[in-house]
Amino acid sequence: MPITSVPRPHAVASAYVIRGTDPAREPTRRFYVSTTATGVPGVDFLAVERVVNGDLPLPTLNEAEQELAARLMTRAELTANEIAERLRVEPRTVARWRAAWKREGEGS
Repeated sequence: MPITSVPRPHAVASAYVIRGTDPAREPTRRFYVSTTATGVPGVDFLAVERVVNGDLPLPTLNEAEQELAARLMTRAELTANEIAERLRVEPRTVARWRAAWKREGEGS
């Protein structure tokens, strides 16, 4: 199975998308969040990575981790409902975050 790595830089942490192609299965897509980023107190990057990838059981994230995970999942084109379900928040919360990012000029 050929695997390609596509870097996805992020202001707080780097994320990489791994795409695997297997003719017998639907292509899988996993995100790997850099755990070497420093200067972000209170953020468990491994927990964020598990939530972004939907690895069960999903850990409970604090607010900073939730917003980072939401940004990464938004970039992965997940819907607000999918993101809200993984983060255990209301879809309206995700919509508010996205609106704030747009006002800040980040888009995601």
